[in-house]
Amino acid sequence: MRKLILFIKEKFLTKKFLTFGIIGVINTVIHLLIYGVFYNKLSAGAFWSFSVAFVSASIFSYFANAIFTFKPKNKSTMQFSVVMLVFLIRWLLGSGLTVGFDLIIINVFHIDYILYPLATYIAPFFGSALLIPVAYFTLDYVFKKTDIKKNK
Repeated sequence: MRKLILFIKEKFLTKKFLTFGIIGVINTVIHLLIYGVFYNKLSAGAFWSFSVAFVSASIFSYFANAIFTFKPKNKSTMQFSVVMLVFLIRWLLGSGLTVGFDLIIINVFHIDYILYPLATYIAPFFGSALLIPVAYFTLDYVFKKTDIKKNK
């Protein structure tokens, strides 16, 4: 138990993780707003709504985290590409989780989104939230490994 508490303290109770968390909250609001428009107003379905929302939020997330969280000294096309690859993998996992949660909410819990429109936000919230710690450690690693010196 002591090792777990120490791990949490060293990895999650840091300025860097808290900054990542604040950006994540803003990112989630962006994601949910766009998801809501596409799902509720445009009837795009869970997969497409999540996809458009995720891409939009990912672009914001990349720039905000590069500036405020991970602060690489050197930015490169390779860094951007690798981060986008991480986002792509996260998109696939998050989309799958969102569709799965959406099916459970509709078919198991029999929640009618027409009667309870706010319930449409449950699936993408859990689809994204479960991946936060994985995203943090992965992006921390990627930003460190791709922060290379530019040739002068």
